Amino acid sequence: MFNQTVRGMYCLRCSSRKVVRGNFEAGRFYPLRGVLRSLIGKPVLLQNPHAHACMDCGLAWNEVDPLELRKNLRSYGLSPHSTGVMDVVNGESPDIRL
Repeated sequence: MFNQTVRGMYCLRCSSRKVVRGNFEAGRFYPLRGVLRSLIGKPVLLQNPHAHACMDCGLAWNEVDPLELRKNLRSYGLSPHSTGVMDVVNGESPDIRL
């Protein structure tokens, strides 16, 4: 049971090879938004029915379609503290000078 790790898969956080497949029940990703936008915003559906989890550090992940995610963020926005992310989503170059 626990020795059925996913061949060729590494943890994104700790690089462990002890990664198992599972699934998230809701099947949706909700970007962090302000209060009003979270009420009217819609989720982005997970692209893969299977999720992965690391047995060493506990990180669990899945993926969304990046085009659908950008479309969703353009329509409903992101939380106010994420303006640099929204610049990239809207196709503007962020100011990253130090």
